Amino acid sequence: MDRRTFLSHSGRMLLAAGLAPWMFAENRMSESNQRRPLSFSNDWIESVLVRAVREMPVEDAIVVNLSSTAMHYRVGRDHGAILPWKSTILRHCTIEIGETVALLHVRQRTNIGGVALGWDWYGRRNPQFPRGTPLYISSQDEIGDVQLDPVSAFTQQASVSASPRPYRLKLNLWYTPEETDCGIHTGHQFLEVHTQILGTGHMQKFRENKADTLYEDVLMPPGFTHDPFFTVGNDRSFSYPWHRYYADTDCIWMAVELHPL
Repeated sequence: MDRRTFLSHSGRMLLAAGLAPWMFAENRMSESNQRRPLSFSNDWIESVLVRAVREMPVEDAIVVNLSSTAMHYRVGRDHGAILPWKSTILRHCTIEIGETVALLHVRQRTNIGGVALGWDWYGRRNPQFPRGTPLYISSQDEIGDVQLDPVSAFTQQASVSASPRPYRLKLNLWYTPEETDCGIHTGHQFLEVHTQILGTGHMQKFRENKADTLYEDVLMPPGFTHDPFFTVGNDRSFSYPWHRYYADTDCIWMAVELHPL
């Protein structure tokens, strides 16, 4: 089999597996880069999970570091790093080393609201959710179990109690159209951050369950993962302020959830 036939055959295999060829360049170290489509990958948003990343070319994708160690990449003679539980947009780069990464790419924007046709309206899961709010959630993908200390992992600061604890890592996507208030809430039973995939939104904090008590407004452009909103106590309990997501435009974002075990 000549090189052209091999690449053509490989491209068809990637498409059959749900892995778009424009996400990855040719890679001779496939045994290290264990890839699979995420459960919510679809015609609009291509989503792939890769483990044991070594010398992996990335053509064009939002790259989310799903580990507690930095991920390193290069382009030519320049080098960069993606901090733990953070993200960026990479084009024509090579990720040199990393533990676990999610790569997402907007395949098409035409009729982008079609992503919601196969997802759930969130009000079906939460009877208290406002009936008129068009917020949609994808299936959730269980990535696996991780051990970490959330203070040092998410803030890069020393923790009073640095002993790690087990969490189950889960990912899902959200979609809402422009100018949507997704609702002020608190009381999560898991740790979470969000990565913006499409459009521009806001993660906001409030003193009370009222919009006029806003005290922090974090802009969410594509490729950005915000700092955690939760605080962790010395006994490893955690709490959230009143907060919400607000969409300026049609928005798709990914929830990164860590559920205590």
